[in-house]
Formats: sequence, structure tokens, C-alpha cells
Amino acid sequence: MKARMIMTAAGLSLLLAACGEEDETVQDPAPAEDAEQTEDQPAPEEENQEDTGISFLEFDMDADYEGNDNDFEISYDSEGSQVEASYENERDMLTMSGDDAFQEIQPVLSEFDFTTETPDDEVIDRVIEGFEVEEGFQSIEIEIKFEDGTEKEYQRGN
Repeated sequence: MKARMIMTAAGLSLLLAACGEEDETVQDPAPAEDAEQTEDQPAPEEENQEDTGISFLEFDMDADYEGNDNDFEISYDSEGSQVEASYENERDMLTMSGDDAFQEIQPVLSEFDFTTETPDDEVIDRVIEGFEVEEGFQSIEIEIKFEDGTEKEYQRGN
């Protein structure tokens, strides 16, 4: 019984240590699928945002919940051909970075077609729905850097 408790504590220590990872650079993000493109036809050289289907240069979301270790954070940063991504949902004890995080968040981010003119409440509502942010958060903050370089912040508190 004592050995089982020690093994469990050791396992939890390793899990918590892994949660401290920083953003990792994604190596060659997978391009968005094109129905007309076949394996025999290589994809033309395009801008990174077109390859990923994501129309933002940067996207950060932080949903804070009451208590410690309950936050939900997403980060995406595209600079030229380099992409950094992280996904951390402390409520579900799920932390990813690099390619794994990118694969998790890319399908959702590629669906967002916000512009600088999109109303703040609409942006927040669509992000909450897209990433299935659980109700009960104390606050949510979203920062987006659009393709034209414009940066906008969106906030909501409950």
C-alpha cells in the first residue's frame, strides 16, 4: 500500500513537471487540405496563414477559473514559416506544445473569420463555443494580431 502511494506521488510529480513546458516551435505545420490537390501535384509556395487556414498572426486566450490550477490557455504565434503553439487546460490536466498543440487548435482557429470590425461580444462568444470553454470562468481574455498587424484585446468577466 505504501509503495503504491509512493509510485502515485512520483507519477504526479512527473506530470506536474511536464506542465511547465513553454511554447515549442511547430516544424512544418500541416497545410490545409485542398480537394483539388493530389499527391502528384505539390502544393504551391504560399504564405503560412494560407497553408494553415488560420487568418491570424497571433492568437492568445486565457480563461481563468476560481482556485489554483484551473486555467485554460491557448497560444498561437505565426512568424513567417515558424509557428509556435501551446494548449493548456488545467481543469482536464491536459498540456500540449509544439506540433501536438498545433494539431489540437488548428481546426478551431481555421474556422474563425474575425476581422477588426467584428463586435467584441461576437468574437468572445465564438471563441468560447469553438474551444468549448466551460461555463463558470471568472474572466476570459483574448488577444488577436490580425494579418494586417492590427492587435485587438477582448475581455469578459463573470
